[in-house]
Amino acid sequence: MAQLRAELGVGKRTVQRDIAVLEGAGFPITSEARNGTVFWHFMEGFRAEAPVSLSLTEQMALYFSKGLFKSLQGSPIYESLESALRKIGVALPPQSFQFLRGLDHAVSVRTAGFKDYSRSKDVTNVLTRSVLHKFTTRINHRTHGFEKGIERDVDPYHLWYVNNGIYLVAYDHRSGEIRSFAVERISAAKPANRRFETPADFDFEKFSESSFNVIWGPSQEVKIRFSPEQAPYIQERTWHPSQKIEERADGSIELTMSVANLWEIKRWLIGYGADARVLQPESLRKEIEEECASLLRASC
Repeated sequence: MAQLRAELGVGKRTVQRDIAVLEGAGFPITSEARNGTVFWHFMEGFRAEAPVSLSLTEQMALYFSKGLFKSLQGSPIYESLESALRKIGVALPPQSFQFLRGLDHAVSVRTAGFKDYSRSKDVTNVLTRSVLHKFTTRINHRTHGFEKGIERDVDPYHLWYVNNGIYLVAYDHRSGEIRSFAVERISAAKPANRRFETPADFDFEKFSESSFNVIWGPSQEVKIRFSPEQAPYIQERTWHPSQKIEERADGSIELTMSVANLWEIKRWLIGYGADARVLQPESLRKEIEEECASLLRASC
C-alpha cells in the first residue's frame, strides 16, 4: 500500500478506492502479507486485455453521458452505466485513468424535475427483458383515482426515455390500444408464459413524431409568435421535428409545428407569458386565456 501511495502520489483512501473499483470491474485482485507489509497483485495467470484508447473528447463524452442520465439514479440503467464507466476506466493507462476520474470535478450536467427510480429496479429489469425477448407481461399500473393500480396484460414494444422519465410503450390488451405507461407508476411486472410479435408496420419513430412530449395522436398545426426578446432563445433549439421558423421585420418570429396534444403545448407556452402569442388554433389561444384568468383570480 505504501509503495502504491508513493508511486502514484495519492493518499491511502484513494488507493483503497481504486482497488475497490478494480475488484468491482471484475479484475481478480488478491493480497498477501510479507514481513508485516501487505502486497496487492493480480491473481497468477491473469492477463489484462489491451488498454482502450480514448481521446480527450471521447473521455469527456463518457462523463457527459453519465450526467445526462443522472435523472435515472436508482435505476438499473444508471447503475449499469456506472459499472461500464468503471470497467472502461480500469482498462485505461494510469495517466488516462487519473484524468478520467478527475473529470468528475470538471464536467457537470444538471437536470431538474427528475423522478425517483430507486423503487423501480425490479420492474425496470423485468420490462427490459420483456421488450428484448417479446414476452407479454402483466403490470399493475397506478393512475390518478386508482392508486391501488389496475392490472393489465401488455405487449411491451419499446422503452422510451423522454423529459427525464422512462416510459413503456406497449399494446394494452385491456383497451386494445398502443399506450405509454410511466415506469415509476408501475408497481409490479411479471412476464407471462407466452410471446408476442411486434406488428410489422409498427415504427416507433413515426409513431411518436406527432408528440410534443409523450402524448401522440392525430396532429394539428400550431403557430406561435414569440417576442424579439425571446426569439433568439427559441431559434437556438429544436422543439419539434416538424418545426418551421419565420423571422419578422420587428425581430419577432413565428414558430409553426404539427403536434398531437394541445395540453402539452399549453403548459409549455404559459411559462413565456406575454412573450408568446398563439396565432392558431383558436381553441389553444382560448384555453391559455382561460388558464391565465384562473391564475389571476387565484392570486387575488
